[in-house]
Amino acid sequence: AALLAALALAPTAFAQGADNCSNATAISGTGTFSVNNQGANTDGPGACGNFGRDVWFAWTATATDTFQFDTCAFASYDTTLAAYSGSCGSLSQIACNDDTCGLQSSVTISAMQGSTYLIRVGGYSGAQGTATLTIDQGGPTPGCANPASGPDVIVGAIPNISNYGAVGSMGAYSLGTTSCNTGDAELLWIANNNQHPVIGQNIYRLESGRFQQIGMSWLKHGFTALQQNLCCNCQSSGTGTRLGVGCSDPYGSGLNGSQGGLGPRFQVNAFTGAFQYPYAAQGQSGDRVYKRIQVPNDDVDPALHPTALYFGEAQYITPDDAAAGNGTNNVSYVPLNRPGSTTQGAWRLDIGGATERELPAIYAWQDQIPAVTIAEINVAGEGQFVAGSNVVDNGDGTWRYEYAIFNNTSDLSGQSFSVPIGANVIVSDVGMSFPHYHSGEPYTNVAWSGTVGAGAVTWETETFAQNADANALRWGTTYSFWFTANSGPETKMAALGLFKPTVLGDQLVALEGPMDTSVGGPIVTSFCPANPNSTGAEGDLDATNIDLVGRTMELTATNLPPQQFGIFITSLDQGFVPNLAGGQGNLCVLNPGRGVGGAIFSTGLSGQMQATADLDMLPSPTAIVAVQPGETRFFQAWHRDFVLVPTSNLTSAVSVQFP
Repeated sequence: AALLAALALAPTAFAQGADNCSNATAISGTGTFSVNNQGANTDGPGACGNFGRDVWFAWTATATDTFQFDTCAFASYDTTLAAYSGSCGSLSQIACNDDTCGLQSSVTISAMQGSTYLIRVGGYSGAQGTATLTIDQGGPTPGCANPASGPDVIVGAIPNISNYGAVGSMGAYSLGTTSCNTGDAELLWIANNNQHPVIGQNIYRLESGRFQQIGMSWLKHGFTALQQNLCCNCQSSGTGTRLGVGCSDPYGSGLNGSQGGLGPRFQVNAFTGAFQYPYAAQGQSGDRVYKRIQVPNDDVDPALHPTALYFGEAQYITPDDAAAGNGTNNVSYVPLNRPGSTTQGAWRLDIGGATERELPAIYAWQDQIPAVTIAEINVAGEGQFVAGSNVVDNGDGTWRYEYAIFNNTSDLSGQSFSVPIGANVIVSDVGMSFPHYHSGEPYTNVAWSGTVGAGAVTWETETFAQNADANALRWGTTYSFWFTANSGPETKMAALGLFKPTVLGDQLVALEGPMDTSVGGPIVTSFCPANPNSTGAEGDLDATNIDLVGRTMELTATNLPPQQFGIFITSLDQGFVPNLAGGQGNLCVLNPGRGVGGAIFSTGLSGQMQATADLDMLPSPTAIVAVQPGETRFFQAWHRDFVLVPTSNLTSAVSVQFP
């Protein structure tokens, strides 16, 4: 009963337009309503915008007032919109529109309370897809409800994407953008000088908890501002050289991918909005990937990344917006679909939902995984970074630490990133990724070096003094970092080092990192998987019953061939020597002392062996030694085997951190 009541009270957003006028979906009042015209027929009269595949609503006015109907919030296709009075057999058109807000439509009618009107949503030339019909009451109020002080450009929508195909292993894309001026002053949009916006576009992938930027474009230079109504009610400037208060301006994906109008990023200071004009390679075009968003085909391949999610991101940079202090909200993102088909050799991507305004794509990471930590880094007197962290429990006593840092507007850029770790934390699988510069940008694409030491995991590129064109974390890009540790998470103060000369020190940010394991009980971590032995199984080693008072520990090796012999080995050093000479196993304990437990053991009929280790009498290559406080010891078991000829193998290894 409760469920039925909830459904009865559900908002009208679930109402869906009907295919035919004669059975139009009945709705009333204001709100949002679903539209899906895929496969619909066309049964209305001729109208604006070359109507096709129309769906119908029978809308009843709840007041005598002005009402606005639009598809500006979201549509995956080019919509057309019309309103009628009368009946299906005798329709009288009240309003009709195509392309008010980008490729989306809006009509306004004066309605009488209790009267019913027919609302028709179609597709231009038969375009089809899904959309949201929004109905608002009242006449338009000029500008935005809560405008920022001064001009304030945002990305109001990313409505479409162009797929250009591939050159070799690289695919090319571009994103359409509709900008909005949500400030209380007009925004300069003057062609042929440096007083107009430049528009950057990026593509991201989220997979298995890791968030990465996989492609970026050059910058579209704006040239004319239309005066439309996507975000607010436009107060037209009356000229294409200024975007009016509350007005929007659409640039389709084809326009944003037009190569002659794309300039490089290196000539732009995102914090001040200043850029060089004329810009490098102005008017030049090339092959289909030149200057556009370049993404390696393998990064989108469904076979290689079956569960991955994709996102598009767009950003506007312009001088008067930056001068007004409104430069940090100029980036928005949108989900992308991957239909599994290709266009001229590149995997296709399509728009997959509504635009998330005024948020960079790194927030999609947190939206999909709520445990992700996101924090802003606002550099004093300069630009902004946004950093995030995610921790994945591997279920084997280790955790994978994932980080991403987006440089929103900092011209100083990033040179290093460091995450503190405790003295006894064991770290492996240190890595990073970044989007590659292309088409003549002067920066290198050399990966940052990752090191473990001095109580931290640190990644860094060359300093500015060493190479001014080093692969620094520059504006409009996101770099990702990761490692695996045998300690669970706690809040750490990570450090971002700046690239260009400045008196400012490292920028600290609270993210998740491995906790100090120097206190508490021993921590046992399995590492270095074994090769299968003659049983077809992989030998496994475990350390249990660690008695710090009695100074003993049990070592148990299982999944071994029966009726063979073996020994336990230990060391202070871990490593990896594959297919140890004379055998089939991987040696993961370097420079070992042999004979832990004081004997050679038989695997017996059960295929396992067990030893009691004396923590005060562990063998080393040259002596018998005791475990010291804070020490980490590594253990492994060697055993004889038989595969056609006598051979040997090794189990997996374990590390034991002693408090």
